[in-house]
Amino acid sequence: MPNTTELTDGPYVDASATRAADLAVETIRYLTLATAEGGITDPATIAAVTASLTSSAHRLPQLLNTISAWLVAATLAGRIADDHQRSPDQLTARIRAASAHAADAADDLSVALAAVYNLSATLHAATPATPAAAAR
Repeated sequence: MPNTTELTDGPYVDASATRAADLAVETIRYLTLATAEGGITDPATIAAVTASLTSSAHRLPQLLNTISAWLVAATLAGRIADDHQRSPDQLTARIRAASAHAADAADDLSVALAAVYNLSATLHAATPATPAAAAR
């Protein structure tokens, strides 16, 4: 796995990009298991996690647009071919359309996650009842 510096400062190479994407998948898996297995014990953690997830979803459209721009440049440079001999121009156009759809969905996800964050931002651990209050 790439280290944190490699993820933020490079080198930016295919293998590191692939590993970073794999790490994003495994991060979601970890958070799912941590939540189910008692790894979250403080209600405020929900706000922290959802804030980070909101940021991640908010950044997806930029990534998808960057991927689309790379595909256009690579197609124009003649560096794209397809295993099924489809036209690179047509395939790139279809990929760009699908990426635009995914970017729109990511925008919607970001808004929905922001709502979860906003609702959970005031959560905190309840103060345990004192024995006298519990006896009433």
